[in-house]
Amino acid sequence: MRISHRVWLLALLGLGLLLVGPPRARAVVGPGSCVTGTAVCLGNTGDVGKKSCNGDVACEDNSGRISNGACIGVGACLDNSGSVKNTSCLGFSACDFNTAAVGTHSCRGFVACGANDGPIGNNACLGPVACDSNDGVVGTSSCKGFGACNSNTAPVGTDSCNGTQACAGNSGTIGNNSCKGDQACCGNTAVIGNDQCNGAPIGGVGVCQVGGCGGT
Repeated sequence: MRISHRVWLLALLGLGLLLVGPPRARAVVGPGSCVTGTAVCLGNTGDVGKKSCNGDVACEDNSGRISNGACIGVGACLDNSGSVKNTSCLGFSACDFNTAAVGTHSCRGFVACGANDGPIGNNACLGPVACDSNDGVVGTSSCKGFGACNSNTAPVGTDSCNGTQACAGNSGTIGNNSCKGDQACCGNTAVIGNDQCNGAPIGGVGVCQVGGCGGT
C-alpha cells in the first residue's frame, strides 16, 4: 500500500508539472542595480546590468535587457520592453513605455524617449522630450535638443535633426547631416537628402519648416 500511495503522489506531481510548465528563469540583476527608490524593479523580467534601474519605479514592469549605468530616474524605464545599452535612458520617464532598442548614451533627459517605438542609435535623442512618441529609426548622433524629433514618424539619418524642435512632427525621410538648426524641418513631409536644410531660423521660421511649429 505504501508503494502504491507513493506512485499516486508521483503521478499527481508529474501532472502538475505538465499543467504548470517548467519554472521561469528569474531575471539576472547586477550589483548596484534595483536598490534605490520605491518599487524600483517590481514586476521586472529583464536582465539588468551594473548600477542600473535606480529611482522610484525606474524599471517597474520592464521586460527589456538593460545594460550598465542605464535607466536612472523616476520611471526611467517603466514598462519598457526594448533593449537599453550603457548609460542610456537617464531622467524622469526617459524611456517609459519604450518598445524599441536604444543605443549607447542615448535617450537622456525628461521624457526623452517616452512612448518611443523607433530604434535609436548611439548618442541620440538627447534633451527633454527629444524623441517623445517617435516612430522612426533614429541614426547616430541625431535628434539632439528640446523636442528635436518629438512625434517624428520617418527615418532620420546620421547627425541630423539637431536643434530645438528640429524635426518635430516630421513625416519625411531625412538623410545624413541634415535639418540642423532650431525648427529646421519642423512639420516637414518631404524626403530630404544629405547635407540639406541646415541653418538658423529666418524670421522665426525654420529653414525647411512646414506650417506652424507648436509646443510639444
